[in-house]
Amino acid sequence: MIKLFYPLLALALLTECQPEEVHEVASSRQESSRQEEGDLKFGQEALLQQYGQVTMYGEGVPRRLIVALKNIQDSRCPTDVDCVTAGNATVALRASNSQGANENITLCIGDCGTDGTRETHTLAAEVGGVNYNFTLKNVKPYPGQAHEGEVQKAALVVEKK
Repeated sequence: MIKLFYPLLALALLTECQPEEVHEVASSRQESSRQEEGDLKFGQEALLQQYGQVTMYGEGVPRRLIVALKNIQDSRCPTDVDCVTAGNATVALRASNSQGANENITLCIGDCGTDGTRETHTLAAEVGGVNYNFTLKNVKPYPGQAHEGEVQKAALVVEKK
């Protein structure tokens, strides 16, 4: 009887492992990445967090453009602090198309050096023979204690030139 008990106990313990929960966690991760990986038409605003990406299409462009946000650096003066300088927010992007053409793009708002303080930044770039305008509208949330711990996101608009 004891010889039968131990294999049944082992079988019961193995069936109690919960692969469904592991699958659900993996599934929820995939869903959250899908929310970041949307399809937008050129000219629509995309809200991306670091390592997120969006696929842009339309306006007679033969290939879709994938815009990935590589990095956000935000040194803007927090709302509840008096600062000597205004600081800036810099966003590093990678734009690529289905043919393997890649372009690194850096956009900056705030006090970005020689251009003075700017609210938005538009940069023209060519990816795979097509010209685009990349515009950084905002980096949210604005630094401050009230927003501590929130995930930073960049508001971007890409238009075919």
